[in-house]
Amino acid sequence: MKADSVAKHVYNDSMNQLFFLRLCQRAQHVLCSDDNRHSHNINTSPQSGQVALIILLIMVVVLTLGVSLASRTVMDVTLTRQEEQGGRVYQAAESGVESALNEDLANDALYTNDAFTGTVSSISDIDVNYSVARKKTLETRVGEGGAVAVDVTGTANGNQLAINWGKGKDCNSSSPADNAASLLIRVYNVTGGATTVKQYAYAACTYTNGYPVTGTLVGDNGYYRKVLITLATGDKAVRIQPVYADTYMQVDGVGWTLPVQLYEITSNAKNQLGNETKAIQVSRTLPTFPGIMDYALYSGTTIVK
Repeated sequence: MKADSVAKHVYNDSMNQLFFLRLCQRAQHVLCSDDNRHSHNINTSPQSGQVALIILLIMVVVLTLGVSLASRTVMDVTLTRQEEQGGRVYQAAESGVESALNEDLANDALYTNDAFTGTVSSISDIDVNYSVARKKTLETRVGEGGAVAVDVTGTANGNQLAINWGKGKDCNSSSPADNAASLLIRVYNVTGGATTVKQYAYAACTYTNGYPVTGTLVGDNGYYRKVLITLATGDKAVRIQPVYADTYMQVDGVGWTLPVQLYEITSNAKNQLGNETKAIQVSRTLPTFPGIMDYALYSGTTIVK
């Protein structure tokens, strides 16, 4: 009986040992499988990181291009708007000049100390202001073949007219068109109902056309040549015409003050909704007849051939 009990006990111990052995084997198989899976995950994670980095770089490049394109578009829209608004403001400044020219500039009642101002209020969102100043010294540019008139009303015997011309020019070129211009000068006198004309011709440079250089002086204020014309009572106007070249010219009285010779108009416009501003300055000289009239023959009575 005891022998059977001992044998049974030994058998049970053997079964228990076998069970625990198999259990350990299964546990070891599971652990090995987990280790394999973990090892597999570790081996594949660097590839996943590289893919993520490439995607991130692509996103950065695309984002940079998008921002650059958006910035360029915004800049183009801004420049287009500024150009459009600048054009509107410039046109508004021109309207100020037109408004000034529509005034009767010879009306003394408009002026205070030889100047007056005005505004244009008909243009939305743009402020337009203009001013007109009367000048008694004539300073302008005259094209070759053109002419300018100088009002000498009220002059007396012995008064002189100083004519400076040829600013920025000299006589160093072989072409007259590149040198300082020559001048044709006509003085119109009205005395006792009779009109007479005195004519002068002066050259800034020595030519073979008969225009004398004698009598000309070195110009003032940067002008190349100057000539003094002596006036007489009854002289009304002096007409000056450049020949061979355009010229800048300054005309002033010597020992007396000339009447008004030109009107200097300045117009300023500013956009109320932006920073665009424009300014225009023009000069209006006295009206005169066309240059072709210098070569016309006219008479108050019948012309006999």
